[in-house]
Amino acid sequence: MYDIKQLEEEWKRYKKKKLKPWYIGSGILVLLVFFIIFLQTNININVGALKSYFETSKELQSFENYEKRGTAVAPNKMNAKQTVLLDEALETLEVKDNIIEMAENTVKAPDNLLVDIPILDDKDEDTTEEIEERKKIHLEIIDSTSVSGYKDVEKRFFESHDIDDALFLARSYYKNGNYEKAEYWALETNKLDESKEESLLIFVKSKVKLGHKNEALSILTSYVKQSDSKEAKKLLYRIENDKL
Repeated sequence: MYDIKQLEEEWKRYKKKKLKPWYIGSGILVLLVFFIIFLQTNININVGALKSYFETSKELQSFENYEKRGTAVAPNKMNAKQTVLLDEALETLEVKDNIIEMAENTVKAPDNLLVDIPILDDKDEDTTEEIEERKKIHLEIIDSTSVSGYKDVEKRFFESHDIDDALFLARSYYKNGNYEKAEYWALETNKLDESKEESLLIFVKSKVKLGHKNEALSILTSYVKQSDSKEAKKLLYRIENDKL
């Protein structure tokens, strides 16, 4: 490796001997400086690589010496690490086994639940029978269209305030052309549940049939703006074009 001071001395001797112009010497000096920097960079890289190589070699040699001398420090550490890893692996396997067992128990749970289902008491049976009776009455009224049948449903509604009875009466009266009662029962249904769209549509149609078209259009237009209902839009189109 070149030394900068030595190069400067050589350069002075060279200058004294050759007596070259200063500008040539300056150029050569600049080139030499760049060359020296390049060499130093490469030398540093090589020295660092050699240093790491020797350090690694020393570590390997020391490790081999420990093994030859029977030193148990390193093996003990390795065994400890292996033991920890094995313990963690066993714990993981135990957790997975527990999860699988829980999943199997969860899947099998419905079989056990079937045994624990309580038997319906008399009240539930009475409620079911009552619903079936109402359905039968509705079907009988549809078949016979008897006035007494409608009165029975009306009487029961005033006792129970069942929305299904009110909607049934509104639908049936409109179908039979009794628009005043259809309007009334549609309104009663809407009082119990404003979300029942069918009751509102029956109410509007009954209004139109009774000659209150403008009032019906006003109610239906407001509802369409609020709900954007397709059925309400269809009905609005039919009323506006006198196709109801």
